[in-house]
Amino acid sequence: MRSRLFGGLTVLALAVSGRAVAQSDAVADSVYEFPPIVIVANAIVDQTTIRDNGTKVSTVSMAQIRDLAALDLPSALRRVPGVTISRYNLVGSYGGGEGGTIYIRGQGANRPGAAIQTMVDGVPKFVGVWTHPLMDVLDVDRAERIDVYKSPQPVQYGNMSLGAVNLVTRRMHSQGRRTSLTAIGGQQSTYSLNFTHGGKSGAFDYYFGGTARGSKGHRKNADGRLRSWWGRAGYQLNDTWNASVIFSGSDNWADDPGPVGGAAPRRGRFNTSDFSVNATLANRGERTSGFVKFYADDGAIGWEQWSRTSANWFNTNTDWLNSGIRIQQNVLLSDATELTFGFDYDSYGGEVWEQHADPANDKRLPKVNFSNTAGYARIKHTFELGGGTLLQPSAGARFNRHNTFDDQFAPELGITLGREKWTVFGNYTRGFNYAGVYSAWFYNVAWHRTDGYKDLKAELVDHYELGLKLQPSPRAAFEFSVFHDRGSNRIRMVPPPPPPPSFANIDSYEITGFETSFSWNPVNPLSLFTGLTLLSMSPESMPQSPGYTFTVGGNYRFLKKFQLSADMSAVDERYVINGRFANLNAVPLANIPKTDSYVIVNAKLSYMLARFGGSPPGSQLFIAVENLTNTGYEYKPGYPMPGATALFGLTVDY
Repeated sequence: MRSRLFGGLTVLALAVSGRAVAQSDAVADSVYEFPPIVIVANAIVDQTTIRDNGTKVSTVSMAQIRDLAALDLPSALRRVPGVTISRYNLVGSYGGGEGGTIYIRGQGANRPGAAIQTMVDGVPKFVGVWTHPLMDVLDVDRAERIDVYKSPQPVQYGNMSLGAVNLVTRRMHSQGRRTSLTAIGGQQSTYSLNFTHGGKSGAFDYYFGGTARGSKGHRKNADGRLRSWWGRAGYQLNDTWNASVIFSGSDNWADDPGPVGGAAPRRGRFNTSDFSVNATLANRGERTSGFVKFYADDGAIGWEQWSRTSANWFNTNTDWLNSGIRIQQNVLLSDATELTFGFDYDSYGGEVWEQHADPANDKRLPKVNFSNTAGYARIKHTFELGGGTLLQPSAGARFNRHNTFDDQFAPELGITLGREKWTVFGNYTRGFNYAGVYSAWFYNVAWHRTDGYKDLKAELVDHYELGLKLQPSPRAAFEFSVFHDRGSNRIRMVPPPPPPPSFANIDSYEITGFETSFSWNPVNPLSLFTGLTLLSMSPESMPQSPGYTFTVGGNYRFLKKFQLSADMSAVDERYVINGRFANLNAVPLANIPKTDSYVIVNAKLSYMLARFGGSPPGSQLFIAVENLTNTGYEYKPGYPMPGATALFGLTVDY
């Protein structure tokens, strides 16, 4: 089947509507803009832009999140071409295993050092000790948009950015006020209550919100509960400078139902909480733009477990603190040449206490902090070739100094060639991913090999991509690309003999892929979208790397007030081993667990109520059904996902 897909797959889609939002933050915020070719009005992806370094960013906006009835970040992104997820439960992500995370084109499976950088408003948000993201502290309800970077972004984001996801917090862009309330209830005692309110008066704007969400789950011990709040305030100081501050907090838990066929875990709950602040001073003038960001993220994990060895309880408690400063400035050197330069300082880490029923068995890692200090620069020049054709090469590099591991030099080359209706793009990047503080826990506490982790090298990925984007009319857009990743120094746990275990940079791999998407808005009430990603891996057992992922979906507006949103996803079988624990070049395939391929269909029917002055989609009554065909499927062997699940809801916008 995979070879037939590589030979070519032609698709027609079902329906959608939506609007493009602002383009990505960071380096994409340039003084000189390469004319974008934008995929608009999609249910799954709001738009795909080609950044001026020749890399792709897919954006999911508030409208798509609503149309998908997405209750969390994995639900909002799992239909984006190239993105796959893992989870156990309807609500709540069990972060102590493969119970809740995201992967991009096969990257992100080397947990706990996940290698996908998750950010909120351009600053990192992850567990400072275990270095992987937690889905439950990434509140999707606060997002104005979610930007998904499909390839490594070492110059802009540095360590861990073999792929990246950035949640951009809502803000009021025009004068006035807006309030939204959404209430959802459904099967398995699932509920969601969300409130947001924002306003703008003169130079001052604000937005805040809160969410309460929970479910008993589709299986025993598959329940979860989420609580989150956030707020943003901004002030336009003058024509050039503006300041903003963003606060957020959460308190969550999710249970582990255990594999089918075995006894339910006697104890398995994953508790998370965090509080974060991000203060930004930004400028935008005629020839310059930039920002200074100060951030801090203080979080905790309480992982409640059961020891079969001692037949008693134990907890793994983690306290982390991430903080730093990120500075960037873009300067237009001439009408066609722009220089971007920046400085980052990121500190991350914390302490771990493994608490046992018998205190004699307790283990503790005192506070350990890792830090990266980096400077970067990138320059681009635009050549006008005549007839509206523009050629824009760019080059950049980051020099990263780590307080424990070897320094890294990360280069980047990009090129775009295009005019009004087409763009050819290409890029080369070298991403890097350091071992996290977790390595100190294993060596110093679990294995009693003090400071042995300091010999570990950074994982490296050389990424190459070439693509084409076509927009023959404002109503249709098509893009495709081919890419190749060559990874080396991947960190693996080496088991005894001889004891004790160790980590080593022993694994290498290659991923070759093809990705395409197509959107079409033939008439105003109807829009079409489809996306396909194909992967070929060496070794074949690369975890979380399905041979194909295919999505088709959209919205159809009919009888003036009704809207049907529907999507279908097809995912190939995939190996799901925790990639941290084995040399995949040596493990026999028969010994590696994998999930079967599956196809699931989701639908949402909405009735639009009278508008109260809010922007689309406004107030609505709706019913959403996930897994409409009641398909049996799993993200991890032994952990079946829910069958057909209905949710009913009301949104009031005014």
